[in-house]
This record gives sequence, structure tokens and C-alpha cells, in this order.
Amino acid sequence: MTILQNLIYLGRQAKITSSLIVINIAWFVISRLCDSRSFVDSLKNLFLVDWGADVSQLTFSGQYWRMFTSLFMHVSLSHLLMNMIALWSVGIILEKRLPKFVFIGIYFLSGLISNLVSDIANLDRTVISCGASGAILGVITALLAYSLVNRANLKEMPINAIIISLLLTAGLGLLPGINNMAHLGGAVAGFGLGLVVSLLIKWFGYSSKFTVLFICLLFIVTIWCIYMGYVHYELPDNLKYHY
Repeated sequence: MTILQNLIYLGRQAKITSSLIVINIAWFVISRLCDSRSFVDSLKNLFLVDWGADVSQLTFSGQYWRMFTSLFMHVSLSHLLMNMIALWSVGIILEKRLPKFVFIGIYFLSGLISNLVSDIANLDRTVISCGASGAILGVITALLAYSLVNRANLKEMPINAIIISLLLTAGLGLLPGINNMAHLGGAVAGFGLGLVVSLLIKWFGYSSKFTVLFICLLFIVTIWCIYMGYVHYELPDNLKYHY
């Protein structure tokens, strides 16, 4: 089997991970083709903000959707490639071990929490935050939580892939201008969600109605907490930024 055939096979086995990677790449390409400011250093920040990057002052001024859209924005090709390699390394592993909706939930909830934490930490200064790093770290730590709960299957875990993904994603934090608060928020959120989900699957079974019900409740409570966190820090009308 050639490398291409192997990639196609793995892609079919991990459709959610593959779809997320395709969406990220497509958004990167489309945004650059539609807006030449991405190639001008002095205009790049405006480009990122206009295409959905997260800026706490704007986000807390009612543009809450930035916590979501920023997950698909990447500053550069190297930023995109490092994140996508990390997502591929662990996504195809975790996706096979969890229900599809659970994997999607952990990815996006980790990403939203990472951006909320970043926004709260940077409320008093202007920081342009973008990238899927928080969501990917959530997937990585969720896989770690799954491994801890299922120690009997620990030998089946490709530890090398997990370590590489951690180094690729968390290692970005060593570079100047990287938002480490977003990384921390995503990692903690992913581990917490992954731990609870893994315990529920272990106790009640993979496809049990109790498992599905409790996981849905877990996600609903998490979304409610994100909402309450946003509302608590939402700026009053007289202080809101208009862009």
C-alpha cells in the first residue's frame, strides 16, 4: 500500500478529523485568495480580524461568534501545517474510540473554552488570537484522559504520536506572540471532558442510553458555563467597541 493509499484509508476511517483538516485548509486558502491584505505585513492584523480572529474587546462587545470563527483562522502556512499535523496525529486515534458527536463536542468545546479563557486574560489589552491550537490540545489531553481511564489498553496507545502532537502544538507557545492562555484553557477543558466521557463509557458502555444521556448533559452544562462566563465579562453598552 502506497503512502497516498494509506492516507486515503486513514481518512475514511477518521472522517471527522479529515473534515476538520479540510475545512481549516480551505478557509486558509479561500481567505487568502479573496483578500490580498494577507500578503502585506502592515495589513495582516486587519485581515485576520476581518476574517474572524478573536479579539477580547470585540468579542465581549457582542461579537461572540469570534470565539468560534477564530478556530479556523491561522496566521501563516507554518502555523496551519503544525496544527493540522498535530490534529491528524491524535485525531485519528481518539475518533475511533469515541462516538462521533462526542469527538466533535470535545474539539469545539475545548476550542471555545480556550478562546474564552484567552479573552478574559487579555481583556485589558489588545491581543489578536486565532488558530485551532486550543481545540487540538483539548483533543490531545482528552486522549491522555482516555488512556488513564483505560490502562488495560494503554499499550495500544501510540504514545509517540501523542508526544509529537503535544510538542507541535504546545511548542508553538515558545514562539513570540503566541497565546499560551488559550493553550492552557483548551488543554484543561479537553482533559476534563475526556476524563468524564471516558469514565461514563467505561461504567455504562460505549452505546448505552445512559452514556449518551449523561454526555449530552455534560455538553449542555459546559455550553451553559461558557455562556455564563461570556455574559459575566460582556462589556456594557457605553464601553462596547464597534468595528
